[in-house]
Amino acid sequence: MKIETLVNLTGGELLNRPYISEVVSFTTDVEEVSRGSCFFLLNKEDIKQAIRNGAYAIITDKNVEIIDKEIAWIKVENFKKAVFNIFKYENLKTKIYTTDKITTSIIKSMNLEKKVVVIEDEFQDLLRALNLNEKFIVTSNKEIQETFANIEEINSKNIMLTMKSLFKSEYKGNELNLPYVYKENFSKALNFFESNNLRYTLEFEIERFKPIFINSNFEEVEYGKSEKVLITNLKNDEFLIDELNYIIQNTKHANTIVVDKYHKNYLKNKFNFAALIDCDIELNERKEKGLFDD
Repeated sequence: MKIETLVNLTGGELLNRPYISEVVSFTTDVEEVSRGSCFFLLNKEDIKQAIRNGAYAIITDKNVEIIDKEIAWIKVENFKKAVFNIFKYENLKTKIYTTDKITTSIIKSMNLEKKVVVIEDEFQDLLRALNLNEKFIVTSNKEIQETFANIEEINSKNIMLTMKSLFKSEYKGNELNLPYVYKENFSKALNFFESNNLRYTLEFEIERFKPIFINSNFEEVEYGKSEKVLITNLKNDEFLIDELNYIIQNTKHANTIVVDKYHKNYLKNKFNFAALIDCDIELNERKEKGLFDD
């Protein structure tokens, strides 16, 4: 990308008259800087190493000393906006696959292809996409969905998924670390990979609905070794009602509670399953029993 184009897209100010005329890659990681890189400066201490590694442009939102006049120094007001504008310019003709955020998370966990870029952490993921020529971009980001015209929504497909437990399913003889409530999301992920002939793994897990088995002292124990389970990383969003109905229907003979950040005191009561919504619980560090302990 020409320096003039880079300056215009970022809305930045070119602080010098550089000798170089273009950049060939983008990064915020100084260890990834190579000859021709455009380096987004997050830490002033990385300037000298970035230049040694071959940076052709340094983009900053701070006042910095220009120590190499041959490369371009560009000051911007907002990194996120600057990166998004570069991404938009470079990918106007790239097909963008869109879906919901749970399916996006499943695709990211199943993915085995470097050319598949799942945009969740917008800033860093956009930079990854910029550095690829052949790519499949997947996102649930509303701004991207509304910005690009070449959008394709990921559809579901008919699959045979069976429920093994509250937290596990089975697909074609493979046990999945995936609650059955996400069958539709999993089918979308499979459809994306298989319709595009992309490699994936069934040995994956996602953070949402992740079980943590605990003992009476609120210490984590081995999976399945306790009758007390915290169901973590649930969010108060459009998926929550289905998740809570799924939990209630499949724990009818157990004591199940729902806990948010305002009602953590519910955990003092007896329970078998505790669904944690938009809150984290600090567990106690498990102590190893001594030789003469009971």
